[in-house]
Amino acid sequence: MAQYEITNETLPIDFECNSDILQRTLQNAKNLLMCRMGDVPFDRMRGLNPALFDLPMDEMQEQLLPELDRVMLWEPDVEVVSATVTRNENGETVIHCIIETEVG
Repeated sequence: MAQYEITNETLPIDFECNSDILQRTLQNAKNLLMCRMGDVPFDRMRGLNPALFDLPMDEMQEQLLPELDRVMLWEPDVEVVSATVTRNENGETVIHCIIETEVG
């Protein structure tokens, strides 16, 4: 299986990746990583629990992997391998997630 890193940092959406199944799968996983619980109408459980971002960094790191495993269930071609959390220079929480997929 190939491994890729995705983050929750905001980047433009690539609407031209429809023909490339790998790029589409990675983009779907990134979109899930950026969703917060309650953001998606009629599917309020999709996305990360916002309470996670109120925890101290070490506790968030501890609870991050199980939460990512739950969220990535909506993209069945992806499996979470590891994840870390950091703060960028603007004080925003950045999640670095290593995923594996057999797609592509």
